[in-house]
Amino acid sequence: MAKKNKNVIITCAVTGSTLTPSMSPYLPVTADEMITQSVDAAKAGAAILHFHARDPKDGRPTNDPAVWQSFLPTIRAQCDAVINMSCSMGATAEDRASSAMVMRPEIATVIVGSMNYGRFKKAQDQGVTDFKHEWEREFYGPDSHHLVTQNTFFKIDRLIDIFLEQGFLMEFECYDVGHLYILEHHLKTRTLPRPIIVQFLTGILGGIPSDIDHLLHMKRTTERLFGEETEIFTHGTGPDNMRAAAYGALMGTSIRIGQEDNLTERPGRLFKSNAEQVQKIRRILEEFDIGIATPQEARQRLGLPTP
Repeated sequence: MAKKNKNVIITCAVTGSTLTPSMSPYLPVTADEMITQSVDAAKAGAAILHFHARDPKDGRPTNDPAVWQSFLPTIRAQCDAVINMSCSMGATAEDRASSAMVMRPEIATVIVGSMNYGRFKKAQDQGVTDFKHEWEREFYGPDSHHLVTQNTFFKIDRLIDIFLEQGFLMEFECYDVGHLYILEHHLKTRTLPRPIIVQFLTGILGGIPSDIDHLLHMKRTTERLFGEETEIFTHGTGPDNMRAAAYGALMGTSIRIGQEDNLTERPGRLFKSNAEQVQKIRRILEEFDIGIATPQEARQRLGLPTP
């Protein structure tokens, strides 16, 4: 008899740093918006909530601990979802870890590998050319064609060591197959609690596309390098996000959806909330009789304590 796949853990990426308020009025920016959309997404079935922070005045990405403090404790108090913090902003590993050191998330992200990011492509994918804020025009303007994400071997090493010292569970974001081998390099000299959490972040112009053959190659390579006990999450950025999540669930991985990764349900129609995205992927998975993990099950599988 074929082995039944584990229930899918749904991560909802509530807001990010590379889609902007001009693209959708439903992108959460203020503390109240973050709280409402996060709690509703958890009620809809998201076991993990993944966060960035934004300046409430204009939606600009920020890593200011005061902004994190304005919404994260309330979300913790109002739902039992696992809290996952992005640690991607800052020139140094210490900068990137600074707010996580204050807020103490259950999971902190480590981006593995440098690459051409192609931020301008995200504006193209969302079909938006008219921006309300000057920072948005600069964000997607000519300078975005020069942008390379700087994740050096030293910076990755240091961030892993900081999180190990703090006892944080880490999620490793891999944008291409080569990043899996970079991750193997960093983990050879360290003992991390199992399972290793690997997030396939696909669909970025400088990384691997979200096609099923690429995702299968990423999955098989991950299992070969780190063992089948690895907890893999699949997500695609841009309009292919929901399709990539469905692919991931059918492959037997967990998934990520949310307003960070894509704002458009279909051409001409915006998602009105993160909960709407969770509800849609649940409908898709339920048609295939694929079960959804609760926050308690997610904590057990990831080795997190149950509150």
